[in-house]
Amino acid sequence: MPAIVALAQLTVVLDGTIVNIALPHAQSDLGMSDGDRTWVVTLYALVFGALLLLGGRIADYWGRKRSFIVGTAGFAVASTVGGMAQSTWELLAARGLQGLFTALLAPASLALLTVNFPGGKDRIKAFSV
Repeated sequence: MPAIVALAQLTVVLDGTIVNIALPHAQSDLGMSDGDRTWVVTLYALVFGALLLLGGRIADYWGRKRSFIVGTAGFAVASTVGGMAQSTWELLAARGLQGLFTALLAPASLALLTVNFPGGKDRIKAFSV
């Protein structure tokens, strides 16, 4: 389980880098303006930041594992939708959904690490990974 949690966190972090690399090509393929291009990055960060505390509360209420699974599956589906987007609004909607599901995934994954590694050197290693 810890390896899966670490892989999910890596995916979330890499998403920002991948989007920034792919954005110029997406802009030309979809005919986006520079303002729309900015929103592709900003919308994700805005939704993620706005819903992060709520995502943690949902993980407490709904359960860490269920929240983690739903967040991971939702993030994967939203990423697929974003990768197949044919218009600017589809890409923006997908990025918003990615932010929403990341807000559910991130606190659930950290909570799972906290429960699986209650203390000591193993916990320090788990969080550093």
